[in-house]
Amino acid sequence: MKRTVRNQLFRIVLSALLLPSLLILSSLSASSKSSNASVSKDLSEHDFHWTKLTADPTDTHSHWGRTTGYYDGAIMGNGLIGTNFYKLSDNVYRLNVGRSDVTDVKKPFGLCNSGRLPIGYFTLSTVGNVQSEKMDLSIGDAITTGCLTSDKGSIRFKSYVHATENLIVFETLASGEERAFQWNFVPQEAISPRALRSKTNLDPGYLNSQGHSNPEPYLIEREGVKILVQPLAKDSSFVEISKYYLVAWSVKTKKENTRILATVAQNEDLDSAISEALCIIKKAEKTSSKKLEKSHKDWWHNFYERCAYLEFPDPEIESFYWRQYYKFASTAREGKPVVDLQGVWPTYDTPWPAIWMNLNIQLTYSWLTKANLRELEQPLWDAFWNNRENLTLNVTKIRGQQDWTECMVMPRAASYDFLCPLNPALVKVNQYEVGNLIWTLYYYYRQCRAYDDSEQMTQRLFPLLKGAVNTFFRIRIDNGDGTYSLPSTASPEYLEGSVEIGPNSNYDLANLKWGLLALMEINDEYALDDPLRARWEDFYNGLPDFLYDEQTGFMVSEWYKFEQTDHRHYSHLFMIYPYHFLDWDNPADRSRMELSVNRWQGNTGYSLTGKAAMLANKGDGEGALALMKKFLSGWVRPNTLYNESGPVIETPLSAMSSLHEMYMQDHGGIIKIFYGCPQSWTNAYFRNMRADGAFLISATKENGATKGIEIYSEAGNICRMWTGMAEFSVTCGSEAVAYTENNGVIEFPTVKNRTYHIVSNN
Repeated sequence: MKRTVRNQLFRIVLSALLLPSLLILSSLSASSKSSNASVSKDLSEHDFHWTKLTADPTDTHSHWGRTTGYYDGAIMGNGLIGTNFYKLSDNVYRLNVGRSDVTDVKKPFGLCNSGRLPIGYFTLSTVGNVQSEKMDLSIGDAITTGCLTSDKGSIRFKSYVHATENLIVFETLASGEERAFQWNFVPQEAISPRALRSKTNLDPGYLNSQGHSNPEPYLIEREGVKILVQPLAKDSSFVEISKYYLVAWSVKTKKENTRILATVAQNEDLDSAISEALCIIKKAEKTSSKKLEKSHKDWWHNFYERCAYLEFPDPEIESFYWRQYYKFASTAREGKPVVDLQGVWPTYDTPWPAIWMNLNIQLTYSWLTKANLRELEQPLWDAFWNNRENLTLNVTKIRGQQDWTECMVMPRAASYDFLCPLNPALVKVNQYEVGNLIWTLYYYYRQCRAYDDSEQMTQRLFPLLKGAVNTFFRIRIDNGDGTYSLPSTASPEYLEGSVEIGPNSNYDLANLKWGLLALMEINDEYALDDPLRARWEDFYNGLPDFLYDEQTGFMVSEWYKFEQTDHRHYSHLFMIYPYHFLDWDNPADRSRMELSVNRWQGNTGYSLTGKAAMLANKGDGEGALALMKKFLSGWVRPNTLYNESGPVIETPLSAMSSLHEMYMQDHGGIIKIFYGCPQSWTNAYFRNMRADGAFLISATKENGATKGIEIYSEAGNICRMWTGMAEFSVTCGSEAVAYTENNGVIEFPTVKNRTYHIVSNN
């Protein structure tokens, strides 16, 4: 990445730190808090460029390995509304339209009932035959520009989804006969993609006798705005309409310039939905293009200023990294819905029209705390809290469990309200996934720790985690000798659909052990005096060790050794990552971990990113890098979307966590700087990564050695850090800071809102 003013300034500071003069150090230290003000201007080398646009293949059911059309389009969005521009066919281009909270309204939840719905797409049809295509997507400005040149003229275009308004903007400058290009909207049937893929195993009553799930849409016009109205029926009788969603657009042409403004609105009341859409478009019509674009750019420039800033020696990895910032901020925003598998870019041919919770949601959100992007992470935790009653209903709606009112679970898949009761009968097919909620809350815990947020930790996370752990109290087996076992629950996807997995799955042992430890820690640290404290400790102490076999490594459960080494999910290795129960520096742990990690090969993209994170934690940066390169070369699509039988968003985002682990680790109360960094990356740099304890960490590595570390303490906690330096000094302003050192880990107290520097003396 081009060196920004902010980056250059920090490097000047670190250079000053190497000087003996504390006076110079003091004068420059205050300047090192400069912002990322120029970051957005320096992202152009990571922009997307096209010299040819492609269409979706004719085989709509096959997504594996697809690299054209949807997966090669210009994706844009604002956390609620999204678009994707690519070719439909010769001389016809499509601008897909999505809104993430447009779902079917039928109940109870199923992969048809309450599932995500496709909306439709606009088409741009040229007058002549297109001879050349060019398109660029600026990730710094979040704007797509391009030119389509035909034998009848040309169409220059600019498009974006406004950052703060639910508005799609598409502007053109046309020449010759292409000034008569056609713009139309093509609605897609309001039916779950699951129903389109298979007419069997549908939710009961989802389709009527004609095979439709909702009434036909219809077109109206109000105040010069075209509006496509889609009613959503409560059931297949179509008697009662529960909600409407609509697509509204206006087209204004002046000479060779055309300005198209569009939105998607929904409401239980049709007039209210229409009023909302008209208000958005009419407001935009009264705003000049220049002013509207400026407000859009301002949001994006400010966003990049807030991000943790990382530079990578590998250009491919650096571009991938910054494109994920762009992609996620396009599909996630404060106050907007949880990011499901499709984000704001739905397709009509996906099997994944919901939120999946046995890996996908966890990986999607796992990286945001270190990236210092709490505002994009918080909607998930707000959704859990706002729907906590449904997490309990997922237990109590099961016959025989009506009085388990203290319990909570999160099922495998659900809609945005998380309501989908978890039937214990699923144990027979290895889908009784009781531990999903605890795993997800682990990342909430990480956020609370990294922001020193005692309110959310005690008032929200703590009761949610109690509810999740309480479910295990209900199902545990008391062995009568002070020990406990877990019954058959699940190990996600291992021999799925064919077997019961057996007692004491390592997946749920890891989830439960972490949950119990976290509850005790929170209770003790914040003096909550919870009456269950003794029971948590008794339960934890009575649980078995993680199951291990000398030949195959960590087992899946009591019944199953880990034999299917190409199994993609690493749920049997959660004691290694993400929970870090075992220590790579402990020889006994290390041998078991090495056998288990080496035997696990996985067979998909997130297998590679998960294993890369484990190797980075081991300190094997070169091994982690090799896996990341393999992932980028074989699994990431041209616009960095991802597919497995359909679009799934989580895996490229899980790669962000892996890259973070290569630069900074912060588990076990110790922050490690460049511990997992490849030796071949002799120069590396990061700024304002957020760490456990409410620290913002910056560091630089030059000629293979860490030269300087900056720590900004937001809360005044004790800092424990592995620096990787042989000789160094620790200062705060012009004052030396005393520290203790043990096995390469230094420890020193900090003062709230003060900045500390660790500088190599070599």
